[in-house]
Amino acid sequence: MTVVYVTGLSGVGKTSALKGLNRLGYQTVDTDYGDYVIEVTHENGTERFLKEKKMTELVESARSSHLFISGCCDNQGVFYQDFDVVVLLKAELTSMLERVEKRSTNDYGKTPEQRTEILENHRTVLPLLEKSADLILDTTNLSIDEVCKTLESVLRN
Repeated sequence: MTVVYVTGLSGVGKTSALKGLNRLGYQTVDTDYGDYVIEVTHENGTERFLKEKKMTELVESARSSHLFISGCCDNQGVFYQDFDVVVLLKAELTSMLERVEKRSTNDYGKTPEQRTEILENHRTVLPLLEKSADLILDTTNLSIDEVCKTLESVLRN
């Protein structure tokens, strides 16, 4: 079955899209939560890494059904060979910041330091994500239903 990795910066709609896909009956895993990530803190900040064993087990579990995985970690490119499709969700910076401010599902992005990190990631990380994605979807003016329909469509290709 198809394994789709949905990535993007904070505030682009990854979690909302996975919740929508889950409601449609798809198997979904948001690696931004739970036991899939290890955080390493050092003097320059915190890096987030997907755990290799957990990710391998997760991808292998998709043999009987389609699987949508989401997240954004420093080492995710190591796993791209295990995914059938890598989809980048992106949005205009002002939309991202507004969404982060309004959301109640996640506190990340509420502090000035975290907002600065989002701005820096938009400048430095987003271009790297764009280069490695199979599909780029701008969610700025899309509803979650429209995002889900587009993500569903990659299963048919």
